[in-house]
Amino acid sequence: MNRVVLFFLTLLVISCQSKPESASIPPEELLKRLEVINDSLDQNKQVDKLVFWASKLKQKDFAESSPSLAFIHYQIAKNLAKVNTDSAKYHINIALDLIEREKEFNELKFTIYNGAGLISELEDKFYQAVYYFNKSAAIIMNDDSLQSKPLSKVICLLNAAQDNKKLNQYQKAVQQNQLALKLLKKLPNNHYNYYFRAYSQLFTSCAEGGIYNKDSLLVYLKELRNTSEKTKDLMQIRFTNENTATYYSLTNQHDAAIRYYNLVKEYDTENLLANPEKQNAVRNTYITLANLTGLYVQARQFSEAARSIKDADKIEDQHLHVLSSYEKCLNKQAKMHYYFAIGDNISAQKEADELSELKDNILRNSGIQATEEMATIYQLQSKDRSIHSLNRTIDYTTQRLENNKLLLFIIGLLALLAISWAILLYFIQRQKRQKQEKEKILLQQQLLRTQMEPHFIFNTLSALQSFIRFDEKEKSIKYLNQFSKLLRSSLELSRKNYVPLDEELDAIENYLSLQQMRFEYTFGYEIAAPDTDTSALLIPPMLIQPFVENAIIHGIGNHSDKGLISLEIFPQENQLLVKITDNGKGYGNTSNAKVNHQSLSGTIAKERLEILAKENKMKANIEITSSDRGTSVLLTLPVKNLGH
Repeated sequence: MNRVVLFFLTLLVISCQSKPESASIPPEELLKRLEVINDSLDQNKQVDKLVFWASKLKQKDFAESSPSLAFIHYQIAKNLAKVNTDSAKYHINIALDLIEREKEFNELKFTIYNGAGLISELEDKFYQAVYYFNKSAAIIMNDDSLQSKPLSKVICLLNAAQDNKKLNQYQKAVQQNQLALKLLKKLPNNHYNYYFRAYSQLFTSCAEGGIYNKDSLLVYLKELRNTSEKTKDLMQIRFTNENTATYYSLTNQHDAAIRYYNLVKEYDTENLLANPEKQNAVRNTYITLANLTGLYVQARQFSEAARSIKDADKIEDQHLHVLSSYEKCLNKQAKMHYYFAIGDNISAQKEADELSELKDNILRNSGIQATEEMATIYQLQSKDRSIHSLNRTIDYTTQRLENNKLLLFIIGLLALLAISWAILLYFIQRQKRQKQEKEKILLQQQLLRTQMEPHFIFNTLSALQSFIRFDEKEKSIKYLNQFSKLLRSSLELSRKNYVPLDEELDAIENYLSLQQMRFEYTFGYEIAAPDTDTSALLIPPMLIQPFVENAIIHGIGNHSDKGLISLEIFPQENQLLVKITDNGKGYGNTSNAKVNHQSLSGTIAKERLEILAKENKMKANIEITSSDRGTSVLLTLPVKNLGH
């Protein structure tokens, strides 16, 4: 009893060991190292960044730091974005999960949110993109101490402002564009493209949102014109002319607006002729024609309006699949105003009905899209909250175990009391069963057989715990698959009083294979089955396995070279001789701990043999011979033959 208590207490203490100390390098320092590495990679075009960052996932220091892992997964997603969007989404979601657990690291958070927005744009998930861009922009706007590169902040703010304008969130878009301009002014005067984009978005947000005065719009136009004159960029000149036309339209100077819109039309038409399949060229030309139609109607130049409508309809017929519902609405609206202006009320009503239907479809589809995309985000957040809650529970439990070792002794004492109580009940039941008839004896035999299962399962799970602790995933999976097969056969065999010899040998071979993995193939084995039909020979199940286990312990634990386990079967009349040998150093050279370990399963097996001999009135015996060259166990088992 004392030996059993000591054995379980030792296992309890081992299984409750404190977790290893975390990496000594602070996460902030690790993150700085990664940023330096990333800067050097940007200057070295020959390095495969995807392969490089994937290798960093396995580096111990980084693998134990959530911010570092988030940074690495972000870099992988960044390099996959235009190659494999699905894989990029996978890695950016991991980065989001890791960084959102942290209370600090706002600089990295804003970068990852911005990256998530860009990847969502690539997936055409507009509402997800807006969500992540706004989260990123909110960090910039609320944290003045953020040490990120100013240009990175500018890009993030411009992305958020652009999408907020599309959602008619004009005030927010204006604030984000203004902050982007403020940051740009701290940079060298060579970021003309970003200057132009910021002023252009600021102009359109103010104009469309009605939050402007004429003087402010003129200031923005002046900056746009100055920038486009410096860059000589034709696209910038085109947008400057378009914004100028918008200004004149807002101030009811229709002739001037038409003049500038015709400059835009000239550019768009030439661009479309040069790139007839380019979708942006098609859309820009179509929108320009729709806007021109509206201006012509306001100026009561109906012949020009009709010509513009004809050109727009031609583009729509040729590129129907390219144009969005919103763009078609612009043309429908312009045509409706045109027909009302010339008195064609029937055509005007037709366009009005189609316009209403288009707007309804836009609202319906936008609502569905927004719901689906945001539901995905909420599901991810719900999962994150569950993970965070689980992590808090784990941290709390671990802290208690580390700070109060007395808890281990209390748990150990309770476990020992439970085990002692179970053993006491077992002996009481055993004494009662010994007084009963053959039916009670059979029941006792089954109970003893089941007691060998936890012993085997415990050792197997201990080995599996070791593989998992050292992160040997492939071994763990293979080991678990092998163990499941053995456990299934063991459960099936344990339900029967007698099983075919071939099934018992299959189970033993599975067990030996499993133990080979556990002991890292430090021993070999051989099974010599008889030439007779082993499926016709029935033997009591799970009597051979405990002695095979002892052979493994002594054949491996005490042998400097490779161990060898040999199993030989000799059928005799109404009996079966089973010889189990190993090439260890024998019990004489084995420590007391290992001898005690042997006795648990060996004692149960001996008791089973005694009951079997009494039940079947035939010989059932164990003979053990041990020397410094190994140990030999000879089992004499009762056997039944299906042929008789």
